[in-house]
This record gives sequence, structure tokens and C-alpha cells, in this order.
Amino acid sequence: MPEEPAPADEPDLGALLAQLFPRLAALEEPILRDAGLSMWEYTILSALASDDVVSQVELSQRTRRDPTRLGRHLDELASRGLLTRERASDQRQLAVRLTPAGRSLHGTVKRAVRSVEDELLHSVLSRADAARLRLVLARLAAGGAEDAPSG
Repeated sequence: MPEEPAPADEPDLGALLAQLFPRLAALEEPILRDAGLSMWEYTILSALASDDVVSQVELSQRTRRDPTRLGRHLDELASRGLLTRERASDQRQLAVRLTPAGRSLHGTVKRAVRSVEDELLHSVLSRADAARLRLVLARLAAGGAEDAPSG
């Protein structure tokens, strides 16, 4: 049985992801373009899809988008009827939520994106390995790297 490479011989995670991102972008860009969304706008819709209402401050943190730039995206998405912004009950923050049209568009785009991602993943990974990869990447993205299973 071949010996596993020593950690020093393994490629850096950043280098691997830098090679993968352009491939993913090339697969997803036509889907987003057809839906009239930028990658940032899709990221924002995805962050909102997981909750009913999110403060604009929390949304900025979740998406790691500068509040000024985020505001421009929110203005654009609101003008297209995909989300609403209203004063929160404490009147100090804006509460952001998807409209039914925004939720519908997000669902349609997410299914199409998932389909092309699955094609890519299943071209080299088993379904179980692809599911595990998604789980581990989600944990890393959430900052819970210490919660990722070892082994």
C-alpha cells in the first residue's frame, strides 16, 4: 500500500482552493447571469434564506461584505423586489428579509448551482465523500474548525 505523503508534501489549502474557485465560478457564473445576479448578490440572498429576518449589521458580518458595499447591493436587490429593509423594533437597525420573489429566485438558482457543483464533485468523489466535503467546508466557513471530525 502506498505511503501517505508527509504533511510538508501536501499542497496548501489556500493553493488548492485558488485552483478550484475559478472552476466553480466558470460553472456558476452563467446560472447567476441568467438569473440577473452577481456572486455577491447570490451570497446575500443565501445568507438571508437561512433566517426570516436579519439585521443589516449581522448580514454584513455573515457575508464579510463592507457595510457600504453591502448597502449598495441591498438597494439593488430591494429595487428588484427581492428583499425588504425595515427599521427593527428598536429603531436602531435595519431588518432585512427576503420577499417571496427573492426566496423563489434563490431556490431556483440554488438548485441549478447545486446541480453543477454535484457534477463536478461526483466526477472525482463518491456521493458520501462529496457530502462529507460539503459538511467539513461548511464547518470551516462557520469558523468551527475545531468541531470538524478528525480522521
